[in-house]
Amino acid sequence: MNFFKLSLLIMITFFHSSIVFSAGSSSDSKSTKSKSAAYYEAEKFIKNQQFSKAIDKLNDALFYDNKDADIYNYLGFSYRKINQLDKASTYYKKALEINPKHKGALEYQGEMFITLNQIKDAENNLKILDKICFLGCAEFDKLKKSIENAKIGKKSSY
Repeated sequence: MNFFKLSLLIMITFFHSSIVFSAGSSSDSKSTKSKSAAYYEAEKFIKNQQFSKAIDKLNDALFYDNKDADIYNYLGFSYRKINQLDKASTYYKKALEINPKHKGALEYQGEMFITLNQIKDAENNLKILDKICFLGCAEFDKLKKSIENAKIGKKSSY
């Protein structure tokens, strides 16, 4: 963390002792609606690397909420994992249309850019994450590491 960010954090904390940082769920969605059962089932399939089953459940989840950036992000992720990058790209774009600050979509889209050898695009996503994650975040760290690895020819696992 650079000196400026650290100084600003100390000032904010000092002057606003009642600041509440809300982590919530892993969701970046602006939606306050609860997720459907299909969404949670899809998450389980993703954790078990059953991406085709996850896609089916995520499409079911869209029936309940077609404005949820998390659903589109996971669709992009799942399609990327089964190497259908055109579809992955479409879903990442949709997630970012709904929520341009969706950290997960920015990270995963950046990973897709690396796969496509579009390092400059991945670096642009990293710059956006740097602004969004003012105090740092895992999505920034992971994408940064993947970009560094790509530059030295090492494959990413994300």
